[in-house]
Amino acid sequence: MRRAGPLVVMASLVGLVSPSAAQEPPAAPPPAVAEQAPPATVPASRSTTEMTVDKATHLTAGMGFGGPLGATASLRILHGLGADVRDGKDRVKAVCAVPIPHCAQGFTFQVDAGSGGGKLSLGVGARARVEEPDFRGTVGVGLRASLARTWGSPIGTDPDLTYLGPELDLSIVKVNLNVGVLWRVSGQGGASTLFSWGLGFGL
Repeated sequence: MRRAGPLVVMASLVGLVSPSAAQEPPAAPPPAVAEQAPPATVPASRSTTEMTVDKATHLTAGMGFGGPLGATASLRILHGLGADVRDGKDRVKAVCAVPIPHCAQGFTFQVDAGSGGGKLSLGVGARARVEEPDFRGTVGVGLRASLARTWGSPIGTDPDLTYLGPELDLSIVKVNLNVGVLWRVSGQGGASTLFSWGLGFGL
């Protein structure tokens, strides 16, 4: 038997291998997807609110008319804790006059003198001055114990009598309103119980 030469063997091997059987080069890996960075967080703007807190004494004066004192002039002192709050163009200045630590052991004191008598009052209250686009003015509230002494021509009772009782004060802008009940504690004649009232204007 005749031995095949090296060229014949090579040709046979080449013929047996089909082009489809040739090994394909490995596919290139898919491009890596770039990881998206999280959206940047915009830092919140700092608040423009400014606040100052300290002890404060506020003095107000006014004129009015009411019973039993008639035409009166008044002077009021509010002593306590004051706060000045500013937020942009808005501003609030307030005084808390209450005998507790958070209000610096505050109080209110008022003196009234009129054509029909005089009055001394001690109590609690709060007052604020507001400066905003929608409102500019003062607001306040107070509760006090009042000791009144009549003279001259009092309204609703006689002179030379002493009365004691509670009164409530309300104020807005420069208008003041007070109402209360007074009981006679000294003197003879006149009314034993008085409904006190007054309408005034702050200066």
